[in-house]
Amino acid sequence: MGSSPISGTNKMTSKKRGHFLFKSKLDIMIIAIDDSGDPGLKMDKGSSSYFVIVAAVFLTDHDAEATALKIERFRQTLKWREHHEFKFRKTSPEIRKAFLSEINSCNFVLSVAVVDKTNTNVDTPSNRDASSLYNTVILRAISQVLDESTNARVLIDGEGGSSYKRNVKTFFRQNLPKNAIKQIRYRDSKNDVLIQLADMVAGSVNRSLTGDKEYLSIIKRHINFLTKT
Repeated sequence: MGSSPISGTNKMTSKKRGHFLFKSKLDIMIIAIDDSGDPGLKMDKGSSSYFVIVAAVFLTDHDAEATALKIERFRQTLKWREHHEFKFRKTSPEIRKAFLSEINSCNFVLSVAVVDKTNTNVDTPSNRDASSLYNTVILRAISQVLDESTNARVLIDGEGGSSYKRNVKTFFRQNLPKNAIKQIRYRDSKNDVLIQLADMVAGSVNRSLTGDKEYLSIIKRHINFLTKT
């Protein structure tokens, strides 16, 4: 499959493992999104080599709630305060592995989009704007799991001004099937353990790109979709 630590060549690749279970129209699909690296394109000024977006997809709100509860209980075993955040870059290797092992039995799938910014042929937005790249890579991740009937609730780490949020909603509305997304919410990751899960996975993916696959190997079975440019 080439020399990529995860998959494929420098061209856009798509990898699928397994299939989604039947989703009832009564269920609410919840997608929690976070990133690793940065979307900046000024490599000579410190921008990261890779930008990773992870969409953690829960087919039902029950699956999302059960996963959140498991994470909260794990935090209690660590005797952390209520809003102590699981964040890959700030967490010890031991706790990273324990966290990933803890969530491995939960019911979710992962859609991952990776941009190798050192690739001169990388497909980036024509205006080479960081926010545009951010939105484009999110779109690549979530478009793999959405259709005209999903009506998903999307949770994204970050604040963003009202104008930015409107632009994002318009961007997704123009590029996704009608009714693919019901709601987009921007959340402080400190208050949302599902976004923290996405962060921990994104960090694991990013680390694997530089050769350390120990973390990703724990939860790799959950990756149903992977695109890499």
